[in-house]
Amino acid sequence: MAPSDAPGPSRITVPLSDEEIEELDQFLLSDALSDEGMTLDSLDGYLTAIVVGPTTVMPSRWLPRIGGPEKDDAPEFESLEQAQRIIDLIMRHMNGIVESLQHDPDAFEPLFSERHYQGRAYIDGEMWAHGFIDGIALNRADWQPLFDDASACEALHPLRLLGADEVSAEEDALTRTPAQRESLARQIPAGVAAIYRFWLPWREAILQRTVATTIQRNQPKVGRNDPCPCGSGQKFKKCCGAAGSLH
Repeated sequence: MAPSDAPGPSRITVPLSDEEIEELDQFLLSDALSDEGMTLDSLDGYLTAIVVGPTTVMPSRWLPRIGGPEKDDAPEFESLEQAQRIIDLIMRHMNGIVESLQHDPDAFEPLFSERHYQGRAYIDGEMWAHGFIDGIALNRADWQPLFDDASACEALHPLRLLGADEVSAEEDALTRTPAQRESLARQIPAGVAAIYRFWLPWREAILQRTVATTIQRNQPKVGRNDPCPCGSGQKFKKCCGAAGSLH
């Protein structure tokens, strides 16, 4: 039996294989999601913000946003099994981010996309940064100490330039060319490491860390009448397992 197929709680800690990352990418690009749904790079940024932030955000709050900002944007799963599979992939990917940052923050590698312009390929961190900013927005007030710290806030600079909905004219001028955006994207990994370290004392002090263990289960599958693994308190069949709904 392959490690990723092993039943029990340990499965949630198994990193995604290249094939599973591709599977998740294809689902996010499919007609199951609205045009406002997250792509793989924006999801990676979104989950990273949740992981590095000061307080734990329950899956019941952050899972629905993956499909889009509105309730009508919820993914249309083909079956209960597909819903379970996609949630499993997302949670395992999140835990992979946790493991990477815990092991060596300076070696963290975001899942950036690539853009071709005039015959050259450029690293494109724009959607990743958008996802990160969306992750901050889930508990914006809790992030205030970082915004109040000039040195720490500097780590957010490339993320805000690439991902914020509103920037000044002077800031917009810094992101107009692919080369400028690539330069900013290359600064993101170091920024994430700095943000992770800034919040580490907060997380350790209150013994909170988003490790996504909510999904751990004693059975290899979630029953339709079992509590939803997202933590909403509803039955799975009425929540993430409902036809046409992630939440």
